[in-house]
Amino acid sequence: MSNSIQEKKSREQEIVSLLQLQDSKGLVLLYEHYSSALYHIVIRIVRREEVAQEVLQDVFVKIWSQSKSYDVGKGRLFTWMSRIAKNAAIDKTRSKNFKSTNKTDSIENFVGDNISFSNSINVKDSGLRKVVGQLDGKYHEIIDYLYFKDFTQSETSEALGIPLGTVKSRSRLALKALRKLLQNEQFLLPILVILTGL
Repeated sequence: MSNSIQEKKSREQEIVSLLQLQDSKGLVLLYEHYSSALYHIVIRIVRREEVAQEVLQDVFVKIWSQSKSYDVGKGRLFTWMSRIAKNAAIDKTRSKNFKSTNKTDSIENFVGDNISFSNSINVKDSGLRKVVGQLDGKYHEIIDYLYFKDFTQSETSEALGIPLGTVKSRSRLALKALRKLLQNEQFLLPILVILTGL
């Protein structure tokens, strides 16, 4: 077996182990090595860049939440992930929102390789603090607790002395604002979504 094939198998085993332990390093490695390939599966089906980005985020959330159900004996990691990506993209095209948006769009965006992904992602030192700092104070504070301080939503509610429902609604609004701010840094958003539980 060649060194490159052996390295690939070893890396895949490492990623699977980390994911099944719910270790965020596994998510970072997964995104670094497979995001581009999964994006191409999605974009071929949905045909629109902004929709493909949303679906890709959903795909990584599903991979993260279902990682314990992945069985090495039933197939390769990429095969399992590509099935999740394909199903998510198909589900998106069947949604009412997608169909109605498609009817009103006059031009579809056909995209190939114009998304660049970082070769090395250091999530907490990636410039995300600077981006989060651009948010309105109450949203910045929520993300600070949930992401940078690793608080749960309940712990954040207690620490800030605000209702849990307020924490949840502010987190959703903060995420929407971050989506706009991170348009050119799409590799960061799914990681943020998963690690904050938003």
